[in-house]
Amino acid sequence: MTANAATPDLASTAGPDDAQGAAATAAGRQEGARSELRRHGRQRWRRRGLAALLVLVCVAAGGLVGAERYARGQVEQTVRAALPGLAADASITTDGIVLPQLLRHELKTLSLRSESLVIETGSGGDDASADPTDAPTGAGGTGDDPAGAGLAAVASLEFTNVTANLTAVGTRDPYRAGEVYASAAIGFDELERLVAAAAPDVPELTITPDVYGSTTEPGRVTALATVLGVDASLTFEPVVTDAGGLKFSVVSLNVFGVDIDVDDPAGGDDTDGAGGISALSLGTALEYFGLDKPEIEIGPEVLPEGLTLSQAYVARDGVRLTLSGSDVSLASW
Repeated sequence: MTANAATPDLASTAGPDDAQGAAATAAGRQEGARSELRRHGRQRWRRRGLAALLVLVCVAAGGLVGAERYARGQVEQTVRAALPGLAADASITTDGIVLPQLLRHELKTLSLRSESLVIETGSGGDDASADPTDAPTGAGGTGDDPAGAGLAAVASLEFTNVTANLTAVGTRDPYRAGEVYASAAIGFDELERLVAAAAPDVPELTITPDVYGSTTEPGRVTALATVLGVDASLTFEPVVTDAGGLKFSVVSLNVFGVDIDVDDPAGGDDTDGAGGISALSLGTALEYFGLDKPEIEIGPEVLPEGLTLSQAYVARDGVRLTLSGSDVSLASW
């Protein structure tokens, strides 16, 4: 019996075309691997480029934030240079990005909120050579009080609970503002000082609120005094004068226990049949207070220069004023 022939080896039976196909397949795999490497390399460089760009953006943004923070700090320094009497804890705010506004040397808007603001008045420097010893006695002074020289001796004025909105504010001296709208109070203690300067013959007054006012009603204050050793009082209403000053109109008086109505200027007889005082004429009563007319006027020269007083009423913190003006030099305050 004849043995079966051995099975031929597949490799030995492969033809030339098969070998070339295998080589091409291997070459394709190598090229694919190289392409994959190049693709991964490009992705890595792209990621690195994006990371570097992100770092640069962050650095630039951080620089801008730092510059803006610095600019806002400069705004506060500028405002305090313009208004050195501003309270230390005052709130100073602006709108928008400040840096380009500083570069233009003008702030679009500026808002101030402060518990107090002390300004130099327009009257304080007008009569700097006035001799305080020439002052008459009374509420304005005893010869030692420079307030007795009148409003010319009032060199400064303190406002409380101040709010102000300004536009087009220059950041260089004289710190000019295009528009200013402000609300502030003159406290009762400060009001006593102003009244003493404006009416130096009036006895020392203690002023307290009597009727609180509003934006539509002025309200009233009571001024207590001692006249010839007897308690006396005046009741005032705040009024804005045509000149833009502040006037306190007397609406009633009480002297020696006698009430005098300003609306009845004739008053009554000065004595009763028993020789006592039963009524006083308005003129006589005013004389006891050192007044020749039923009002005490505080002129606009003691108010912030460039601002016009438009409203005044009695509030819990004093007499509240509304003031406004255009093209105002803050450096003059």
